[in-house]
Amino acid sequence: MKRGVSRFLIIGLMVLVASSVYGIDVAENVTISGTVKNETASHLKMGEFMKIENTVQMGVEYTPTEYLHLFGFFRFYYDAVFDAEEQYAPVKSELYRTNVTNDWLRELYVDFLSERLDVRLGRQQVVWGTADGVKILDAVNPTDMREFTLDNYADSRIPLWMVKLEYAPTVNGTFQFLAIPDFQGNYIPPFGAPFTFRASVLGQAKAVGWLMAGGSVSFNEDVKPDPWSDLSDSTIGFRWLDVVGGFEYTLNFLSGFYLSGANYSWWEPALMGPPNPAVNTLNIQKRYERIKLYGASFTKALTKGALSGLTIRGEFAYIQGVPTYYGTDGSVAGIAKLDNFNYVLGFDKSLVTNWFASLQFIQFITSKDSYQGNSLLFGPTLGPMDRVTTMLSLKVSTDFMHERLKPEILVIYGLGNDWKITPKVQFEIIDSLVAVTGVHIFEGDPQNLYGQFAERDELFFELRFGF
Repeated sequence: MKRGVSRFLIIGLMVLVASSVYGIDVAENVTISGTVKNETASHLKMGEFMKIENTVQMGVEYTPTEYLHLFGFFRFYYDAVFDAEEQYAPVKSELYRTNVTNDWLRELYVDFLSERLDVRLGRQQVVWGTADGVKILDAVNPTDMREFTLDNYADSRIPLWMVKLEYAPTVNGTFQFLAIPDFQGNYIPPFGAPFTFRASVLGQAKAVGWLMAGGSVSFNEDVKPDPWSDLSDSTIGFRWLDVVGGFEYTLNFLSGFYLSGANYSWWEPALMGPPNPAVNTLNIQKRYERIKLYGASFTKALTKGALSGLTIRGEFAYIQGVPTYYGTDGSVAGIAKLDNFNYVLGFDKSLVTNWFASLQFIQFITSKDSYQGNSLLFGPTLGPMDRVTTMLSLKVSTDFMHERLKPEILVIYGLGNDWKITPKVQFEIIDSLVAVTGVHIFEGDPQNLYGQFAERDELFFELRFGF
């Protein structure tokens, strides 16, 4: 860790502790809040650490008037797993990307507030979807997937510089406009990371095999939008939110880019017949293609009849132009741009006194079931993909000891034999100190989203001090 970052971490830690313990008032209308936490995870079967992450987070809020609000949120972390486990050392520099992406600057924005119009300028996160364990409408900000989907969404979203306008023409209706002259793609962990996707493993094997055969491999520079130099590469979004008779709904639109990108490969020079290592170079290049998302959501709480207390919710997204791999299991023949329709229906209910249950029905639908006689391939694994992928999820939680002890379990099941099971328990030791422990269990076939990590089950523990 660089000396300057190390010094900043120490200073930040001192500020957090001093502010929480001694209650220092930095200035009038200034609020400081933050968290110091350790997250440790170990492999259930192999006895190796998968994460030993120490994090300092600090938020600073300044409200000089009721119409002006400034906020900054900063995060610094160090994962000691790269020192404790030699097999992860080669990817350490790749996984620490804070100097490249300014990941330490989580949010920095200014709000201009009025009775009907609010304007937020700066680096921020925008949340459209709230489904458990999956993202349907939550597509504005890219995702850092170095921990797969195990991290909290607030921590794994990659913030972007943008302008957000919210105008309220009616009492319950709000129109939101987003102009995003910034771009970052989803961060996909490299080969050798604790949660390397099966697609990355297969791609690495393909490149190594070609090199061993005497060929050469060229990793071309990514083709991605650059809104800072060409505003036409900006992302634009709209959302209308309204509440009518207790029925809340949104209508959404986003014109942007497919954030996971697509890895194109070709042989150079292109010759007839099979590729020849003596004359062919394997070229690999990631490209980000433009897409359009049309979405909607709703939430309705039932207050009468036998279903009183039940909340029904839904999210729907129709996405045009999604780059989709096709070929055979583990082998890509090409990439086609197809349309996707994804949705989730959720049913939430409090049971007895302090038990809560949430059931979700989820489907991902592709506009074709094959392409040019080839199977469609699931991007993260390059396994054959059905035209309709169906998943179910169940979340059950409760609390004891006056809400200090909170057990919870989340189960996500894909009908193609794909499981993720996460039981966890949170215990509030004192008001500002919380401990969390649990297990992430993956089961299924390696061609599936969760099954690819069937040998990566982990036990995790978190100790969080906040103020």
